[in-house]
Amino acid sequence: MFPRITKSIKNGRTYEYLVISESVRIKGKGSTTKNIANLGNIHKYRNKDIDSLIDGLIKIFELEKYSLTKGTEIIESLEHGAIIFWQKIWDQLCLSKMIKKLVKSRDKRITLAVEKYVQMMAINRCFDPLSKLAVSRWVETTCYKQMKGYTDLPLEVTYFYRSMDQLLKIKDDLELSLFKRLESLFSINVKLTFYDITSSFFYTNNCPISGNGYSRDSRPDREQIIIGVVTSWEGYPIKHYVFCGNTKDESTVEEVVKKLRAEYCIEETTFVGDRGMITKLNLDRIEDEGFGYIMGVKLRQDEICEMVFSDLHEEDCEEYKNLKIWEEKIKIKEFLIWKVKQILVKSGVNIIDEKFKILQEQILVLSNEEAPTYKIYKKILKEAAKEIDPKICQKVFRLIKKYYSKYEDELRYIVCLNAERKQIASKRRQEYISKISKELDAIFSEDKKGQELIKVEKSLNKIFEGYRGKYKKFCNYSPPSNLMEPFTQYKQHWYLSEQF
Repeated sequence: MFPRITKSIKNGRTYEYLVISESVRIKGKGSTTKNIANLGNIHKYRNKDIDSLIDGLIKIFELEKYSLTKGTEIIESLEHGAIIFWQKIWDQLCLSKMIKKLVKSRDKRITLAVEKYVQMMAINRCFDPLSKLAVSRWVETTCYKQMKGYTDLPLEVTYFYRSMDQLLKIKDDLELSLFKRLESLFSINVKLTFYDITSSFFYTNNCPISGNGYSRDSRPDREQIIIGVVTSWEGYPIKHYVFCGNTKDESTVEEVVKKLRAEYCIEETTFVGDRGMITKLNLDRIEDEGFGYIMGVKLRQDEICEMVFSDLHEEDCEEYKNLKIWEEKIKIKEFLIWKVKQILVKSGVNIIDEKFKILQEQILVLSNEEAPTYKIYKKILKEAAKEIDPKICQKVFRLIKKYYSKYEDELRYIVCLNAERKQIASKRRQEYISKISKELDAIFSEDKKGQELIKVEKSLNKIFEGYRGKYKKFCNYSPPSNLMEPFTQYKQHWYLSEQF
């Protein structure tokens, strides 16, 4: 039985009535509601009438667990719902026990209830993030004020900062304990681990590890720190790192992969990172630890991509969740043969096919354990091509030597095309190029005909400074050999490429 509002339309007007209904089940039709009593138009009821009605029902049915509205005054309302929810999770993870045990293990003289102050700050972060000073005031508006074990806690902000100092001292041990707890609770799968970094900037210059670096918050004017986080593939945190603000993405990887094995005893995993972290050194470090890896690749950073895209046809791609995906496995030896041929062709070297087969066979027998020698390749190249430049021989050998100890490897490349992102990127590129085009036209306008050509050169450099430098490739430019050439002739050296 329950109250509800029903609507009725008469002569174009809508009327609302308060009725008492109950749920009934009709055989063959299922559940429905049945009106028991109609209490009239709801608009005739005032708040006082509702209070009287509720009080009357309480008295008639002697409902002792409910209080009468008369004489009742709300003195204080404390936040409790969200806090109880997050406390349940906190207790399930045994975080208070871990923190208390680790703090005591470092210094038994500490009497500060670090685990309670940390809990209050952490729970505040989950639904109403505030500063430490604001948290000390926020606690007064929550059920912590009346909660057993918290009522006598001093709430000066100093205690919160002192707790943070103690937490920092046990950070590594706490993360390891928490990881083991999560592992037992949720059976975390560490066969795949993800690593990424972000940055956080300051309005102060007092942080000893802050510095100016690449800002993901678009605030290069502010000093920052770099934060790295390792998670399982489900998203459970494993460990986090804090680096100096001017640290490069790729330089953080070595420390991460070492600690995954040494401290967390992760013997087998596939390390996943974005394209900002891929360097030959990093890949070597990951392989040295015995881990596999999935890394994003910048096209200009990986010459093997050139071979991958040379054989890419859109009709060969597979459709998956609005993405076009194409996969290819590249053997290092096959790539070296392909790349050597590209170098020779682009250098205008006439290749004798039969002699080039000897070079192919020499590359195919390369071993990871045996380093190549320049004399052998120089001899084969001179026999394969007439009048070959020694510099080209050296270039070919440098390429082959570059992949020493990798000759027998096979790399798996997956190309993914997101049509939506492609469209967004294309639109943004068109906007920038259009803007740059207008700035170029302004430099070469008729009213600036008499300006010095050196100033023109400076103006052009200014247009493409900073992040705009990447748009320079969409403009073909060949500066005149003599800066004293007529202005109109100088202008003709600039034109927008139609390739974009």
